Amino acid sequence: MHLKPAAKWLAILTLIVVTLSALVLASTQASLQKTPAEEKTEALFSLFQNANATVQQVFRQLESDGETVPQASLNAYNQAQALVAESESLMQAGNYSEADGKIVEAFQKLKDAVRIVDETVPEQQTETEINLERTFQLKSSISRYTEQLQRIENLTRFAASVGYNTTTLEDKISTIKDLLETASKNIEQQRFEAAQENLAEAKNLSDRILNTINSFAADLKITRIATYINQTQQRLDAIRETAKAASNEASLAAVDNAETSLNNAKTYLEEQRINETLSELANSKASEDAAVEYLRPTASAVDATANTAPTAAVSP
Repeated sequence: MHLKPAAKWLAILTLIVVTLSALVLASTQASLQKTPAEEKTEALFSLFQNANATVQQVFRQLESDGETVPQASLNAYNQAQALVAESESLMQAGNYSEADGKIVEAFQKLKDAVRIVDETVPEQQTETEINLERTFQLKSSISRYTEQLQRIENLTRFAASVGYNTTTLEDKISTIKDLLETASKNIEQQRFEAAQENLAEAKNLSDRILNTINSFAADLKITRIATYINQTQQRLDAIRETAKAASNEASLAAVDNAETSLNNAKTYLEEQRINETLSELANSKASEDAAVEYLRPTASAVDATANTAPTAAVSP
């Protein structure tokens, strides 16, 4: 059911109610001085009949689209009819002021009737809207998997730095990157099912890599991790001195990030939260590598780092 026409009618009804309110509230004295009360009430009745016809059109549109008019909407509509009938009786009795008030209430009930339709019956999406939504969802998944892959790469580099053979993991990481790239191309061509399959395969590989990393984490002893942390701190101290001598702000910032992650790892290690410890150590190693990379343009700085900083770590 496409409800954009209903939404438009709702806006029209809202405008009518606002206009009516302005008529009743802002023009009361002037209107009554220039126009007999009976004519004013009859004018309000005419406005109501126009709005009532609009609501009936909304209901007919629902039925033609195979939808059922919500009962709450019908209730509001019937209340509007009852209020108008009451208003008509008051007008016939010469009580135009109260009759006007009942019509105002009836308008509000008509507005409620269409609002309920708009909120209850789902709007049918066009093919373009469906494609845009699927594109957004799939691209969000790609972004999420890309972030997870960065974490996996950090953990894999860390595993390699402590002596584990990560060749198989690196091959799987390369495959995941290819899958994410293929998924992006399929999304651009609106081949959504193919993209979904690419992402499912990428997720499966990611899960397998994480399971492998978790398995080696169980083999690590706290004392060996502590040794690795101490060695990392020594390397960072040496890199910091080299970066200071070279006034390399980018390298210093990377060292700061590495030390922040390292300190987090120390805290987690004290709590014997091994997985979190390894994750922070992986982040620290990534920042440490970046700090060294920033120093590469300065040959002397790289040499100094190589001579002063440990290049091999004892496996935790």
